[in-house]
Amino acid sequence: MKENSIYMVWNPNGSVPVKRHDCIEQARFEARRLAELEKGQEFFILRAVESHKYSDSPWRVRTFCKGER
Repeated sequence: MKENSIYMVWNPNGSVPVKRHDCIEQARFEARRLAELEKGQEFFILRAVESHKYSDSPWRVRTFCKGER
């Protein structure tokens, strides 16, 4: 099952990312905005590849990347 992509912006010197971006453009805008505020810091745009959730079925797997799997 393919889903839309999920993106997050991460700085290795910062806190854990909590904001989910549904498109690369939103994530890119946020990374650039943060980089302007924190000059000299590097911000990475991360894309979810897959998620796993244990439930009664027992597993629910969601794939986010096109062409994989």
